[in-house]
Amino acid sequence: MISEHFDTRTRINMKLALDRVCRNRPDGEEHRFRRSVAENIIRCALAGRTGIGQLVDAGERAMITTRAEQEPA
Repeated sequence: MISEHFDTRTRINMKLALDRVCRNRPDGEEHRFRRSVAENIIRCALAGRTGIGQLVDAGERAMITTRAEQEPA
């Protein structure tokens, strides 16, 4: 569970990062998209990078990867 690994500030930053990355995106409410972004944010935080900017960057990288995987070849 997330709360076991992170302090309150980090959990808040993670949620804010997820919301920032997903808001105003056409696919921002899709479960698969949000999960991919969240997983990358979690990996970033587990690596000790817990600042809001670092977490948003990690989420943005996941967004780019997810979209590239979904595009037809």
